[in-house]
Amino acid sequence: MKVARLGRPHGLQGFLGLYVDDADLAYFEPGSTVLVGDRELTVRALRRGDKGWQVAFEEVPDRTAAEAIRNLDVLTTSERELEEGEFWDEDLIGLEVRPLGGVVVGVEHGPVQSRLVVEKDGVTFEVPFVADLVPVVDLEGGFVEVVLLEGLLPVDEEG
Repeated sequence: MKVARLGRPHGLQGFLGLYVDDADLAYFEPGSTVLVGDRELTVRALRRGDKGWQVAFEEVPDRTAAEAIRNLDVLTTSERELEEGEFWDEDLIGLEVRPLGGVVVGVEHGPVQSRLVVEKDGVTFEVPFVADLVPVVDLEGGFVEVVLLEGLLPVDEEG
């Protein structure tokens, strides 16, 4: 299960930016293991950076090694308990986007908020995944409801 994505290297000690929901920080306690690409890595350190979190792994000793795993997804084989209103990325992918149409094709996690990646008629765009813009997530019904705001959709969709 995907719990985060690695960003760019920071410094010379092998730290990388970490795009993660704060609730998933439990997977990054020093000594924990995660999967990155086809490798199992052990968390060496986790620290707060200027724009989010940074992580270092035992097996990634320097900037060169960090560059080799830049932008990869971080996976885990265990699942934490979800809080009310939380969803696994895999459960959101494939949901219909109402009333707009289109489908959720991904979820991007950033330091401030997550975003649903939506594809409609071959055009891909992102919708901030916050309750004010996505008030309904119905996994059983197979859809999310998006509030249509000016500037939210690609220009050709807004008309």
